[in-house]
Amino acid sequence: METQEIAAAARHFAAMARIVGPDPKAVKMRRHAFHLHQSGSTTLSASALLLPRGALAEPPPLLDHVCAAHGHAGDVALTAASLVEPFLVAEQRGDPGEEFKPRLVPEARIDVLVEHEELGNIQDGKSRPPQWLSARLLAMVDVPTAADSVLSLLKHDDSFIGRPLWDVGWSLADVNQKQVESDIRSSLKSSRNNASIESMGALMLAKSATRIAILGISTINSNVICDQNARPINVSEMQHRGDSLLVVGSPFGLLSPFHFFNSISVGAVANCLPPCAGRSSLLMADIHCLPGMEGAPVFDKNSCLVGLLMNPLRQKDSNIEVQLVIPWDAICTGWNNKKLEEIGGGPSELPDKNADSKTMELRMYVSSTVNKINQYCISPSSIREAISAVVLVTVGESSWASGIILNKRGLVLTNAHLLEPWRFGRTSPSGVQTSFAGEYLNARENKSLQPQQCKFSNEDAVKHEVSLFNLGFKREKRISVRLDHAERQMWCNASVVFISKGPLDVALLQMEKVPVELNTIRPEFVCPTAGSSVYVVGHGLFGPRSGLCSSLSSGVVSKVVQIPSAQLSHLSGTEAHNMDMPVMLQTTAAVHPGASGGILVNRHGLMVGIITSNAKHGAGSTIPHLNFSIPCKSLETIFKYSEIGEPAILEQLDKPNEVLSSVWALSPSSYPFIDNPPEKTKEEKVLEFSKFLSDKQATLKSSTDLKELFKHKMPSKI
Repeated sequence: METQEIAAAARHFAAMARIVGPDPKAVKMRRHAFHLHQSGSTTLSASALLLPRGALAEPPPLLDHVCAAHGHAGDVALTAASLVEPFLVAEQRGDPGEEFKPRLVPEARIDVLVEHEELGNIQDGKSRPPQWLSARLLAMVDVPTAADSVLSLLKHDDSFIGRPLWDVGWSLADVNQKQVESDIRSSLKSSRNNASIESMGALMLAKSATRIAILGISTINSNVICDQNARPINVSEMQHRGDSLLVVGSPFGLLSPFHFFNSISVGAVANCLPPCAGRSSLLMADIHCLPGMEGAPVFDKNSCLVGLLMNPLRQKDSNIEVQLVIPWDAICTGWNNKKLEEIGGGPSELPDKNADSKTMELRMYVSSTVNKINQYCISPSSIREAISAVVLVTVGESSWASGIILNKRGLVLTNAHLLEPWRFGRTSPSGVQTSFAGEYLNARENKSLQPQQCKFSNEDAVKHEVSLFNLGFKREKRISVRLDHAERQMWCNASVVFISKGPLDVALLQMEKVPVELNTIRPEFVCPTAGSSVYVVGHGLFGPRSGLCSSLSSGVVSKVVQIPSAQLSHLSGTEAHNMDMPVMLQTTAAVHPGASGGILVNRHGLMVGIITSNAKHGAGSTIPHLNFSIPCKSLETIFKYSEIGEPAILEQLDKPNEVLSSVWALSPSSYPFIDNPPEKTKEEKVLEFSKFLSDKQATLKSSTDLKELFKHKMPSKI
């Protein structure tokens, strides 16, 4: 389906929820990126999944029981619980124990904005503006499996040295919170215990990040929306890295629903948690989202419901955000029969003994038409093959990055700065820096990264001349390579084969034992053009302790940097001296520390480059969407060595090249082939300055002109 068709179908199940309540001290907006505060009341908003009656073939039993317990017979909306949590009564605000009997503070009210056609009031074929419907809070339900996955991400960072901790929420919320705290500091001296949410435990934070609020909506005309006429919503079966996603949400919605209600954003599945599991309880999404989109429904490329977008995972003191999606399957699994007993109904009201099978039928429910389409809904096999060729590389107890398997003999391509970081990190004259992988492991974590038992074949192992290439590397550092295959991960030791001494940031490793199952990358030596779609696959942000497989992000080639091939004859076997040769690719795909050494692939799963670095502000923060890769055209020597194994071939990469070095140093002098205006002589500069003075004197012939000139000047502050 085209994006426009998916969006049109998805809008029927998208809504925006807002809550308004008393807030005389203006504290309800903490940890929220935007709000409205007027006359002692605060308004917050979030996106929501709209579930009209009859839209699901078999709704989760818990959802039916929640509605029955509250006597609600209308439609339902699901949203992020973070929207309503600030307005819970005091005894439930810190830890809402009664999930199915949440209570809001007096005078708090909830409304849901829906597309007007969902009300069944379209007349004469004309669409009408969206309309607010009153709603009430029915329940706040946890999703345990999703919370466990978030907790694993939050806690994986505890043992890293010098790295900021992870948190849940939008990075813009920090700015808002600092402003709020500044405005109300004097009025909160008596309630300091409630002023800080930063001390919230990791477990509580993970539960809060995955808690869903169930809202009951009061429809205007209950006779119009009925079970028989409700549009069906189909559920996506399973997601893989690279699968397309579409979100319908309302960023900054309450500030102007006219502008922001039900906006569209597209992206792809970046990763699935838990790693190597049959079914996912949490998805990491490579998609551009903004505050207010939490709670938004997420759909696949066949307009099937994938799940709910929640608040992102972010690094403190950083703008890095990881978008999180709870799959619908995980929601249904989490809302199991044990939760039904907490609603308060008697045993007779609980589902029968076949409820488990019915719930499973719901999770697997897809119409026959969609079931046929979904055979092609998973990511292409070529992309999956490319993903499996990416490995995680650790060096001693110091650092980790990504690598690429080149051949069946276990040759791995990675970046030289992983092994010799002191040779890199140059700054351009303009103050822009390049940032490399700098993820560090401590001794406790590194001890857990021992090679695992797996099937190996030593018949294809290659014996390299160590003395030729390994002289510059401290060989006492243990190098380990982790491969991710199907439902398991395997660790293997590796040794250094080659570290480039030239301008290209490349190195080669040899796995000491070669696994039987080994997928290799396929290169594409034809350089992609600017605007071409590309994917980045690497182990960015989350290292070995997280257990995560490689993550995927998508974007386009924003720039191809080329220099005359005559100056780079040692990198290519071709003798096209009249042609320019690509030496650097810039992309818009998100690249984070740890992804160095990962692959840049095209839509056919062919490698077009190796990830090397990000641009970096002078202040130290990296720019994820401005990154640099070495194109495969410049790596032909590497791939040739991979085929024939002749060490002398690699000597060409050690040759110095000032032009190529200046390109990777982001130096303006890297473009000597660009015609610059000729430098003016000293005499020309003197004549030009004399002409400037004469022109100024001509314009100031009298005191009247001077008065007119100073009349429009700003008064001096001296």
